[in-house]
Amino acid sequence: MLKNSSQWPPVSVFGTNQFTQARIEAHNALFWMARGTNSFLKPAPNDGHLSLFWHKDTSNFRTRTFDGDLQIGINFPDLELYFCEGGQKVPHSFWMDDRTPAFVEAWYLVELLHRDRDQSKFSTELPFSSQYMLMGDTEDHNASAYKLELDALNGCVLKANEILQALSNALTQLPQFTKCRKWITLEPESFSLVLHVIADNEAVKLPITGMCLGDHLRPAPFFFVKGAEPQGRSKPHLLDYDPKTLLTLRSVIDETMSDAELVKNLVDNFTEVEHSN
Repeated sequence: MLKNSSQWPPVSVFGTNQFTQARIEAHNALFWMARGTNSFLKPAPNDGHLSLFWHKDTSNFRTRTFDGDLQIGINFPDLELYFCEGGQKVPHSFWMDDRTPAFVEAWYLVELLHRDRDQSKFSTELPFSSQYMLMGDTEDHNASAYKLELDALNGCVLKANEILQALSNALTQLPQFTKCRKWITLEPESFSLVLHVIADNEAVKLPITGMCLGDHLRPAPFFFVKGAEPQGRSKPHLLDYDPKTLLTLRSVIDETMSDAELVKNLVDNFTEVEHSN
């Protein structure tokens, strides 16, 4: 039986403008992480080279390895960005507080120089656009102004990661999904934590399940189940979510839904979407 472990943050946090601003600050941190891998790695289908992966030892997310042994990691509550070399965090982190995006770019270039890497490869370009993207030197990042909200956001990410891992385990118990490959990523473009389920026969496209931390239509976090993206399509559109399979975090908290009930809801939606494809 699945037991409740950590708790969701207070629901009152999510309906505020402060939370929206905190989410935008954190989203921009993910954009900066993606710029590292986008600069040094070959593009992958559906922008998979930009995906971030859970690092259990530090309880946060890191990029794929690029340029040999480099990664970028993030500490959400403080919006601390840091380089990893050979899997180990190195000194000279960057905190996204009272600094403009131009400072982040300068930090990147200095860290690459310190590691004798080719700075000329680094670019701020990304294969997608976002209304939340901050660039230049006219507006400061201000993480310290949103400490409560960033703590709540971090709590959402940690708890959602637990739920999606439990969902992965639950799907493994179903005969039709036992042999599927499963992994969880944090996607910088949509700011979504996503469980990927891949069948042995890759021609069979299985649904994508996850939690989005919010978008301009739904500013608070929500769970979703949706059909797989067509191969080569770079991104989902915000309207691609099926309202029938959306579950807001506010509903989960207001209804005092247990972890087991939440996972069952996601399993049911997953199998329903899978049958409808």
